[in-house]
Amino acid sequence: MNKSPINHCLLSITYCLIAIASLTAQSSDSVSFKKYNFIIVEKNKIENDSSSLKLFYKKLVLLEQKKANRINITHIGDSHIQADLFSGTIRQKLQLQLGNAGRGLIFPYRVAKSNEPPSYKTTTNSKWDAKRNVFYEKPLPIGISGFTIETNDSLAEIDLKIKDQAGLNYSFSKFTLFHERGVNNYDITVCDSINCEQGIFKSSDKSVNPFVSELRFEKPMREIILRNKNSDTANQHSTRIYGMLLENDSLGILYNMIGVNGAEYRHYVKSVNFEQQLTYLNSDLIIVSMGTNEGFNKGFDKTLFYNQIDTLITAIKLNNPNAAILLTTPGDSFRKARKGKIKNPDIKLAKETIIAYCLTHNLAFWDLYEIMGGYGSMAKWFTAKLAAADRVHFNVRGYQLQGSLFYEALMNGFENYKKTK
Repeated sequence: MNKSPINHCLLSITYCLIAIASLTAQSSDSVSFKKYNFIIVEKNKIENDSSSLKLFYKKLVLLEQKKANRINITHIGDSHIQADLFSGTIRQKLQLQLGNAGRGLIFPYRVAKSNEPPSYKTTTNSKWDAKRNVFYEKPLPIGISGFTIETNDSLAEIDLKIKDQAGLNYSFSKFTLFHERGVNNYDITVCDSINCEQGIFKSSDKSVNPFVSELRFEKPMREIILRNKNSDTANQHSTRIYGMLLENDSLGILYNMIGVNGAEYRHYVKSVNFEQQLTYLNSDLIIVSMGTNEGFNKGFDKTLFYNQIDTLITAIKLNNPNAAILLTTPGDSFRKARKGKIKNPDIKLAKETIIAYCLTHNLAFWDLYEIMGGYGSMAKWFTAKLAAADRVHFNVRGYQLQGSLFYEALMNGFENYKKTK
């Protein structure tokens, strides 16, 4: 495996930890893109959406009219998504506008020694082995989150605390655990801060979905503890977790985030349980935001990248036939060279490949590359204090700005649909 993307991933983790630490002190409402004259505002729209997003827009109308209970959106991506600054801004704005159905899919990134979004916190009393889909050749299968954690400690616990965001209550009345279920896996008790009578997930129980256990609470929860229980000492010896889903009983938007530092389209394809577990989310819209890592190294191959996009999107469409699909292009970025950081022309090739694929397969797309100013525009974002020092990632305000742009583009597309319906 080429080492450059891995080094890039490690750098992104350091940046994301710094960014997340400062997120709670800032509101996405504090970001206004109108004062940045390098942003091409007239390009900020969802392209090719008139037919490709027609069914999704129709569902939004029904939700707006209280004739539907929920819209499920799933956003898949790389380090730009794992920090949940870009996607978190979209979630916040959509839920404030159309209703909050819960925090959605999460993963205990902190337990896996990686950066975690600001809307929840996980801790553990034990050591867990961890793997992300970038390192697909290593042990542990990968599921819905692009990450997996596993432990052999029969006394292991994970403490989950949810945090509210501005204007949004993220307490949850339903908890779903994506985990390995079989005779060799520990049972898992679900406890609150007082007792462990909330429920138990028996790994040997038969289920329609072999990776899923569900639990409803009598009252909304803000903290739970998952605790291993060795009910069969002769056979049970491990717990393997792929993700967690937090929902409430309100009408509105459930916005799931799936992000992995350093990920590319091909890494999700190689995640053996990803496609099967993704179907459980019953997504109405799936957004895919990748391409930065594919274009990070020299020698970018447009044909290879096109085929990698096709392999993943074909699998997603096959397993999620009712979901609309929207691709975003990567933003402009720089790459390392002997003389320092230089403009990266391969990102433009990556964005062109994504757009070509969308036009050929009638998919909607959002062209961040052109919206932010095109080739070399990352320098202007950095000067405006919207980007990180690596000129690949953005800072908190930069990601919030992107989230606001995407939200406005999507809502404008929705309003245009309602006018022409």
